[in-house]
Amino acid sequence: MLSFEEKKNIIDEYTELEAHPVSMGRINYHFPNSVREKRIAVNHLHPNGNAFVYAPYLDDADKHGFVNIREATESEIRELVSGAISFLSTDGDEFEEGYEEEFRDAYRTVLILRYENKMWAIYSDDHLEAIFPSREAADGYLEDEGFQAR
Repeated sequence: MLSFEEKKNIIDEYTELEAHPVSMGRINYHFPNSVREKRIAVNHLHPNGNAFVYAPYLDDADKHGFVNIREATESEIRELVSGAISFLSTDGDEFEEGYEEEFRDAYRTVLILRYENKMWAIYSDDHLEAIFPSREAADGYLEDEGFQAR
């Protein structure tokens, strides 16, 4: 098991994190550039070597999204801390603003599906045909209307 100092030195290498001392000699590491509500990347690095890294995308994360690193190796800690920073750097959207796809029906009519303002808009030429809160709803509409991705 790595010591408190070894873990602290590893985490301190991440200059994008800010150390915030808390009670009982523990340290939290905040990621101030987080685009999510959560800002704590490393929670309660304790002098006994215990600590938690934010990794809600992992199956073994607790109900708050943290994974215990008490027995973690240096490479595991680096992977988890890098993953926490990456996760907190995104808003969870898998599509970028302006992403679009073209769809055609049997009559060669073209519709454009475009991701705008976290919504899915369907355009015919420059005319807005419909707007949906999810990709699944937009895909369902296009399928019902006989449109296929090109």
